[in-house]
Amino acid sequence: MDQATPFVAQTTPAPPPLSGGGAAGAAVARREYAAVMVRRQPTAARRHRLRAALVTAALALAALAAWWRMPPDPGRALRAHAPPLARVLRAPAPALGERVEWWRLVSTVGDTAVALWRSAPPGTRSPWTVVLMGGLQTGDRAALLLPDGPFNVLAVDWPWRGPRRMGAGRIALELGAIREAVLRSPGVLARGVEATARESGADTSRIAVLGASLGVPPALAAVRLTRRVDALVLVDGAADLDDLLRAGLERVPVAPWLAAPLAALAARLIRPLEPLLNAPAAAGLPVLLMNSEQDELMPAADVRRLHAGLPWAEVRWRPGRHLRPHRGATIDELTREALAWLQGLPRRAP
Repeated sequence: MDQATPFVAQTTPAPPPLSGGGAAGAAVARREYAAVMVRRQPTAARRHRLRAALVTAALALAALAAWWRMPPDPGRALRAHAPPLARVLRAPAPALGERVEWWRLVSTVGDTAVALWRSAPPGTRSPWTVVLMGGLQTGDRAALLLPDGPFNVLAVDWPWRGPRRMGAGRIALELGAIREAVLRSPGVLARGVEATARESGADTSRIAVLGASLGVPPALAAVRLTRRVDALVLVDGAADLDDLLRAGLERVPVAPWLAAPLAALAARLIRPLEPLLNAPAAAGLPVLLMNSEQDELMPAADVRRLHAGLPWAEVRWRPGRHLRPHRGATIDELTREALAWLQGLPRRAP
């Protein structure tokens, strides 16, 4: 007993004296003593909460590891974000040019995609209809960048309603919403294809999907979601989202040691849009790949990966840099070249 006393004194503080401070002082002392005892001797409830938190964290890490190693089927994920077209709301837009209309593509669940339509000049026989998605900054106005010609065009806007330019902090805060918008982009493009197929006088055997720059992954993924596509044109695109995102972050610039893990996470979040996963869905379709020889945004190795994933595609190279909205002469030339290629294709059997 004499040996145990010092041990108890070292591990459990003695209750503070109750005299010398009056009743109020005694109450304060008791509270302080109780707080010390709680810290020294956790209650069963606190131990239970701690164990529950640890188990929850372990399960969350296990789920994250499983999701990372075995991500969802890309086709199923795309279909889950692609409700069918219910109706098209149309409004003339004469201020934007002749034969131009705003289209609102309303799905069966009520969400709306915005697009800009311009029909072919009157008298055009069996024109091709081009449904396109361009860069994030261009959006549905991409229809106005193409020269007026003997073809219909529907430019579908990205399904993102937030700011088009954001810093790294805002992107981190909006990451969940951005992911949902990106995963919806092939679905709204496929909805645009369906809307043009319902257009009076449209040749349903001549519908092409065109993706330019950031629009290339959604365009290729949209082929999974509709059987109405007769040809595919991809301009200044590449494959391997992980590498493309890392290169983009390093241009910001973000330090390479941080850019690599951020890019890996972002690529996994939008994995269903990976062009190499969706390339097999385009098998049997005529495909035209158009790339610039000095593209400053798309790493050359990633461009080659896209070409390798679509080995039957026709490939066209041009001198110069990545396509930009202000490069009107280049856009005009690419439009003429793509239209000539489309017009030279054999008509698909009904």
